[in-house]
Amino acid sequence: MFKNKNTTRILLPMLIAGIVIGTIWWCNRIGAAGAATHTVDAGDLLSGVTVSGTVRSRQKTAVAAETIAAVKRLAVIEGQHVAKGNVLVELDDSVIAANCAKARSRVDCARQYLAELKAGPRTEQITQAREALKQTKAKLHYIKADHKKIANLLERGTATRSEFDLAVKHLRIAEAETGRAQAQLDLLLAGTRREQVARAEAEVSLAEADVRRCNALRQKYTLRAPHAGIVTAKYVNVGEVVAPGQVLLRVDNINDIEIRAQAQEAQLPDIQPGSRARVLADAYPNCPLEAVVENILPRVDPESGTVTVLLRLTETPTVVLMDGMAVDIALIGQERHSVIRIPASAVERRNGQTVVEVREGRSFVSRPVNVGISDGQWVEVKSDLKVGDVVRLRQ
Repeated sequence: MFKNKNTTRILLPMLIAGIVIGTIWWCNRIGAAGAATHTVDAGDLLSGVTVSGTVRSRQKTAVAAETIAAVKRLAVIEGQHVAKGNVLVELDDSVIAANCAKARSRVDCARQYLAELKAGPRTEQITQAREALKQTKAKLHYIKADHKKIANLLERGTATRSEFDLAVKHLRIAEAETGRAQAQLDLLLAGTRREQVARAEAEVSLAEADVRRCNALRQKYTLRAPHAGIVTAKYVNVGEVVAPGQVLLRVDNINDIEIRAQAQEAQLPDIQPGSRARVLADAYPNCPLEAVVENILPRVDPESGTVTVLLRLTETPTVVLMDGMAVDIALIGQERHSVIRIPASAVERRNGQTVVEVREGRSFVSRPVNVGISDGQWVEVKSDLKVGDVVRLRQ
């Protein structure tokens, strides 16, 4: 009985130890088989400052009316791409169109009159003037003879004073008509004066200026795209009467954009104009874009302690970047090529050391490593790992 108790005391701890060892071995085997892993490889690695930012269109235009008129036609819809000069909105221009037609008619009349002055009198006009002068002279000759006759009769007392006065009146009328006919002929023979031509030319210039004014006013009734872009907003409908200054559409140029980042004051030493950067839009996490720091605005926000950094894309984006879109920006400070790297989720700190779990056989063992730069996703490993090693990723 005593002997059995001693045997039990010896065997029980051995049994418990075996169970514990087996459990650990089994857990390590199951964990090794089901753990997320990564095979160590070599690649490029960037490090620097990571900040958040937004996309901003450099050209954002509010297309506004310049006159009072009804909307006759909307040539675009929201979201439509437009080129510079494309028609956006047409306003009712019937009244100004009629005024422009009148102005063009006045130009035609003024030009015709100027051409007549420059051409001078026609031969037919001169012939008619000479014939008219000839007739008035003949009439004057007859009236003079009649006047003389009545004057002689008045002296002999056979004519009355009223008859003589009437003869004088007819003589003066005939002399005036003859003078006018002679002046008309002289005017035609002398030709057009330079003053008349100058006055007619001035009339043509005034009429042409009126046409240009009408055309300029009429252009205000057709609103065109000031630059290429996308119609991002529409505020009117056909038939509405708009007033000067009223915004009808908005057009954003998505091909001329900048990136505005907000960096902390402490990050400024790592940011310099001309530095490379990598932009990653939240909407397109798998499409990084190359950029460069263009400028740093010399003002610190007193509330957030941030500085605005302006960046410019150095490549044509393969995705549509819209105004206000959120982006993450890696401002590159260091760059390594063909370095041994592992995912950041494979690294952890234990007892003041940086360690990774490396597969050895069917299990994983902790191994201290010497790490270098990191971009937040990858970590450079300077020693104690080689290409082909398999490391476990922390969940």
